Amino acid sequence: MLSTHKVGFPFSASLRSELDDAFNQMFGKSLSGLEGAYSPLSVWEEEGKYHVALDVPGMSKEDLALDIQGGHLILTGERTTEENRDYLHHERRYGKFKRVVQIPDWVDPASVNATLDAGVLTVVLDKKLEKPPRKIEIQDLSKSE
Repeated sequence: MLSTHKVGFPFSASLRSELDDAFNQMFGKSLSGLEGAYSPLSVWEEEGKYHVALDVPGMSKEDLALDIQGGHLILTGERTTEENRDYLHHERRYGKFKRVVQIPDWVDPASVNATLDAGVLTVVLDKKLEKPPRKIEIQDLSKSE
């Protein structure tokens, strides 16, 4: 399986994992700069709505928080493990995560709808209702009636 790095350079999943492990051993943090858990997301516009889907397998709604601040949708959570094990191989990440998505000006922040289904948190925001133009009557105060 081939994935594309942010700058467009293709990395195989295994090469990416090996580089991340080596970077972690040398510098104490991952190559991607992410500490703890990581949840991939997708963003798209469809039928005048703004959609954000975040993969959160094994998490409940109590593990997640959703806020809108300053034109941004902020998704936070914490993936916990109940057992301490000595792993032979371990790729799953645990801990806190935070994903910030800038929302367009045309989105109505009051219209947010969030659902959690089969390990995917989906957030949908509607477009702001456009108000029809209003004709304003000008009063002439220089003429007294």
